[in-house]
Amino acid sequence: MKLKICLLLVLSLLLIANLGFCAEEAASKAPVAAKSSVAKALFGFEESVPNWEIPDWCFEKEDHVGESIAISSKFAKEGKTSLEAMANFPGKKWTAVYVEIQQFFDWTPYKAISADIYLPKDAPFGLQARFILTVGKDWAWTEMARLVKLVPGEWTTVSASLVPGSTDWRRTQVTDEFRADVRKLGIRIESNMKPAYTGPIYIDNVRTE
Repeated sequence: MKLKICLLLVLSLLLIANLGFCAEEAASKAPVAAKSSVAKALFGFEESVPNWEIPDWCFEKEDHVGESIAISSKFAKEGKTSLEAMANFPGKKWTAVYVEIQQFFDWTPYKAISADIYLPKDAPFGLQARFILTVGKDWAWTEMARLVKLVPGEWTTVSASLVPGSTDWRRTQVTDEFRADVRKLGIRIESNMKPAYTGPIYIDNVRTE
């Protein structure tokens, strides 16, 4: 009788050990979720402007018409506040408002960079926006290859791919080295000959995805 009990105990222990090994092996073979599937908020502009600026050189150029930036609670895509950029587009020529932050970014885990931009409903149609990155040890100025039309009275998402081989960046080959060494992130709002507009533009929810 004791021998039977001992045999049953041995068999039970072997069965438990085998089940544990199978579970561990299954877990090791399970697919790992890609980091790029999770969006990462970069800037929500809650209560302060974290080193964003209109660079000094913009004030020296007649075609750059951004006047100031500040935190505003008038409009927000997420949270309670956004970045307000005051613009003075004269029309009849190309002009732009440019804001940027100088900071090292490693975006190798991510597939895209996005931001939401709001124009007040009384603003004219015709303004457009794009990202500009400064990349690598040579601090290469890298413009988004296309412009995104902004719609008055609505939040518009501006997004550019960071996937290797992406064609979203002008005259640039996107590689892991490129997206691992971003040194400035900029957003430029443009008026190409028209329209004229004097007033605020709101930027919020800058993120990688």
